[in-house]
Amino acid sequence: MAKTKAVLIIGGSGFVGTHLALKLREGYKVFATYNSRHISIPGVTFIPLNASNRDWAKRVVYTSNPDAIVYLGGSNLVELAEADPREAERVHTGGPATLSAVSDILQPKFIFLSNCYTFDGQRGNYHETDTVLPSTALGKAKVGGENFIRGKSLNYLIVRPSPVFGRGNGLNLTFLDQLRMKLDKKERIELPNNEVHSFAPVYGLVDFIARLIEVGPRNKIFHYGGLTKVTYFEFAKEFAQRFGYNPGLIGEARIAPTTRASDNHSHFDYSLNSTQMAQTLKVKPLLLEEGFDLIEKKLVPNF
Repeated sequence: MAKTKAVLIIGGSGFVGTHLALKLREGYKVFATYNSRHISIPGVTFIPLNASNRDWAKRVVYTSNPDAIVYLGGSNLVELAEADPREAERVHTGGPATLSAVSDILQPKFIFLSNCYTFDGQRGNYHETDTVLPSTALGKAKVGGENFIRGKSLNYLIVRPSPVFGRGNGLNLTFLDQLRMKLDKKERIELPNNEVHSFAPVYGLVDFIARLIEVGPRNKIFHYGGLTKVTYFEFAKEFAQRFGYNPGLIGEARIAPTTRASDNHSHFDYSLNSTQMAQTLKVKPLLLEEGFDLIEKKLVPNF
């Protein structure tokens, strides 16, 4: 009888982690970690973890004995990282370094979720082979994690997703949750119009990660994003029109100058090219409208 594979999700109580645990629980022994906020999902074993505690991290890894580790720890909010760069570095660089090191003997597949802020946002449509040049604290911390894993792990995969959207788990409201709540109450919401992203549904991302766990190649970097390039402001307008809300409630936020702006450059394009993902694993990138179709089917979580 074949052994059921085990997967350890670091950051399993977060937005992506919760959806991944729900996706994997039918076919794998799923262990998921949380830092301070515990949730309960039938079929998933939750374990507390502070990734800075090397001894405890080693105990968690050896207890779960995973065939694959998926590192999703920490927040992907740029503002949070800018407010506390050292904490961002601890979570996004130090955390994956620790987990990769303590699991070295077991040689699991190590999947690290990076993001699009590893690039400078000057031109967009970034490929995996383009030079990373982060201009944000979050991007710098993610590049640190990528570099450690590429230098030390013998069986790694790095996934750089564009911002993903979907229903949250109730602990932390996602961007989509907040947008829906405001529109439901007919409250005005102001959103930035200075960053272009290739938004994609979280359900497609977890499907992609599940494919990587099962059949993915080794020691590769993949981009995951959609086919439609829009700003947060434009995304919200499209969402409102698609789901029958009043688009007039959505306004454009005034953006203060940032340290990223150089030579009067204040508009950024962080869109990702997902061609390699599509060609290697036959995963189809989606248009924004197709992502909304998935959202419509899954607005109620299946906890």
